Amino acid sequence: MEYSQILINQIFIMFLLIGTGFFLYQKKIIDEVGNTQMTNLILYVIMPCLILDTYQMEYDPYKAKTLLFGFLISVLSMFISILVSFLVKIKSTEKTLPTEQFCVIFTNCGFMAIPLLDALFGQIGVFYCNAYLTVFNFVVWTYGLFLMKPKDEKKVSWKLRLKPFLTPTMLSIFLGLLLYFGRISIPRPLGQAIRFLSSMNTPLAMVVSGVYIARSHLLSALKMPRIYYIVFLKSIIVPAAVLFIFYLFPMDETLRLTILIASACPTASNAMLFANRFKRDVNNASHIFAITTIFSIISLPLVILVAQQLFS
Repeated sequence: MEYSQILINQIFIMFLLIGTGFFLYQKKIIDEVGNTQMTNLILYVIMPCLILDTYQMEYDPYKAKTLLFGFLISVLSMFISILVSFLVKIKSTEKTLPTEQFCVIFTNCGFMAIPLLDALFGQIGVFYCNAYLTVFNFVVWTYGLFLMKPKDEKKVSWKLRLKPFLTPTMLSIFLGLLLYFGRISIPRPLGQAIRFLSSMNTPLAMVVSGVYIARSHLLSALKMPRIYYIVFLKSIIVPAAVLFIFYLFPMDETLRLTILIASACPTASNAMLFANRFKRDVNNASHIFAITTIFSIISLPLVILVAQQLFS
């Protein structure tokens, strides 16, 4: 089965799970407190377990070299997203510009990309995605912080800048790299427990996304023409630009599609968190998050279909 068909099937399953989260929030079975707790469970326990589990594969010089190259092309794809984000300045306002640019640059690569890549490529897809996750965290807490921080706010401390690199997700990446390149295996009982926890990532992440969409006042978002322009930049122009650049360079096909999917994912949920922290446009961030997530059911398979045609 072609990748695009597998992706369509997986996205359909994921949207059923998102719909479950939407329904549970509407029926008040899950509230904002419960959603926050589930988000923390994913970020601090389940995702680190998933990352550690992917590094527990047999060391292979080719895969190791490909992973290191993945860091380079992840930087390139992030740079392309930043360049595209400058198009947001067209008819933007000073109030909404930082939020809109942030939404165009940063993707929901943790919640959305990892389940998709696991379905498409299995463990190796998540393994290569770790390169993008590392670059993502670095850029979001440097350039993203610079973008969203009000100009009159005091300089952000180095403690705040370093904090994200000490999160369970980043620590699991560093530990995973150490175990992989050191060719160290986790003891079997612990490894099995980690695998059980990691299997919860897709259903929980999608249910949480559904709750975020339910809280975003979706009908209001659909009535805002400006949102469609941002969605077009985020979901079409960014992946198209990344696809074009990747077409120029010879590289491993799985790696190329992995980073492409990660960069083509919907807007990051971080957009709402950063907008709230720095008193930016939270409503606009939630609207863009919701619409790009829904639109991804069309845009992601389209990107992969075009990529297959170009790379075949």
